[in-house]
Amino acid sequence: DVLRKCLNYNPDVKAVTVTHNETSTGVTNDLQSIAEVVKGEFDKLILVDGISSVASIPMSADAWGLDVVATASQKGWMLPPGFAFMSFNERAWAAHAESRMPKFYLDVAQYKKYYEIGQPPYTPAVSIMFALDNALDQLLSEGMGSVFERHAAVGQFTRNGIKSLGLQLFPRDERYASNTVTAVTIPNGVDATALVGKLRTDHDVIVSGGQASLAGQILRIGHMGRTTENDIQDTLDAIEDVLPKVGFNG
Repeated sequence: DVLRKCLNYNPDVKAVTVTHNETSTGVTNDLQSIAEVVKGEFDKLILVDGISSVASIPMSADAWGLDVVATASQKGWMLPPGFAFMSFNERAWAAHAESRMPKFYLDVAQYKKYYEIGQPPYTPAVSIMFALDNALDQLLSEGMGSVFERHAAVGQFTRNGIKSLGLQLFPRDERYASNTVTAVTIPNGVDATALVGKLRTDHDVIVSGGQASLAGQILRIGHMGRTTENDIQDTLDAIEDVLPKVGFNG
């Protein structure tokens, strides 16, 4: 309803940008429903940040009518940072053709032109290309359906474990809790900086705190790619050990 109201109030909007999976808050947006409003009801372009969802959480660019989807190598693809991937549909290409915004290095038309002759327009991260070849072998041999199910299982395992420690998930509605990163509300009286620091120094466990306005308020645990339930159990055990040392009385 908020999205509809916004688009009704701003009829000149050409495109809507949306993050599919928000790592800052541990929330996965209902992208399919959002796309149905943007495309089906208002006929606008929809541009999607799929950095932490593609190859981890189900998404169908064609079936959902997503005009542009961008992702990157360092999340579900299990690679170092350095590669970006984008999909454009025909409507997105038509919009690009009409665009008068100056562009050069990030002009996707150049990449399309060179793609058609089998080479990149500029020097690529060749080492990541070789790593991508291996990652694709792993993903496709497992099957993407199984990959998504595995992420869902690890995500649920993480959330159950967090709740068993007496902690609360940051997303108000667990239906929208991410299967690639879990955000946990820091209890009153707990020093978030000390918690993150002691997990690293005492247990060699690396987690992230909150960003910007959420600094000191949440803890974030990543569980995408090859993260297993055993990895998460080690993390949960470490959190359980450290919590009483940083002010938790639950």
